[in-house]
Amino acid sequence: MEFFNKLGKKASEAYQATKEKASDISEEIKIKNKINNLEEKVYEIYAEIGEKVYNEIKDGKDVSKEEISGKCEEISSKKDEMSRLHAQLLTLKKMKKCVNCGEKLDIDAEFCSKCGTKQPKTENVEVQENPEEGTKDAEVIEINDVEENKKDSNEENK
Repeated sequence: MEFFNKLGKKASEAYQATKEKASDISEEIKIKNKINNLEEKVYEIYAEIGEKVYNEIKDGKDVSKEEISGKCEEISSKKDEMSRLHAQLLTLKKMKKCVNCGEKLDIDAEFCSKCGTKQPKTENVEVQENPEEGTKDAEVIEINDVEENKKDSNEENK
């Protein structure tokens, strides 16, 4: 009977692990789709700007900075959103970027495998579920180099 209990427990653990992995993959696909949609919108705005500038110059007019700057702000807003989504994607994959070269690293990596730069430890990652969109938002509240903080507190105690 104990054999069946162990078998049931192992099957339950395997099911739970598979369920979590499937959820992560689903979340990753949703985030990637949002990023792709934002990229398409950015390219559309670039095309609108180009067409506007072309038509203005073709007609011998000066390019209206108000219209162009409004479109540029829209692009910046969408790029900020893409950066936030890329950060979510890294958090979901339990990864981070090198502070020096931008290489993708394991979240616990102490040094970059590409450039060798010492990496700060990531602390206080806050994950919020957004039930309306079915997504999870991750935000790094604070990044500290734990070793430097220990040295600083030791120096203060002396």
